[in-house]
Amino acid sequence: LSTFQSLDIDDTEEDVKTSPGQVYGYFILNAAASTRYVKFYNDTAANVVVGTTAPVMTLPIPAGNAANLMGAHGILFSVAICVAATTGVANNDTGAPAANDVQITVWFK
Repeated sequence: LSTFQSLDIDDTEEDVKTSPGQVYGYFILNAAASTRYVKFYNDTAANVVVGTTAPVMTLPIPAGNAANLMGAHGILFSVAICVAATTGVANNDTGAPAANDVQITVWFK
């Protein structure tokens, strides 16, 4: 598996992979004092607009907590794998987490 890591996921889209792939696992840390929402998109960062493009998966990460998942069967992204984080759960939310609030590692193929 390949690894993507960012120490500062926010409302600016980041490419995990710019072609079709599968997510096999992730580790996400929310260092903020309130819940943050990590959003995965089935497109490239060049085509994703946080707050406009609908995510295919939204993960709420409670304040001061982490979430992790590792599986033998990947989650398919037919176009590309892109990730961002916001302060609100709504698909149209554009609230920006503070610097280094959300850190992420994604294992993908």
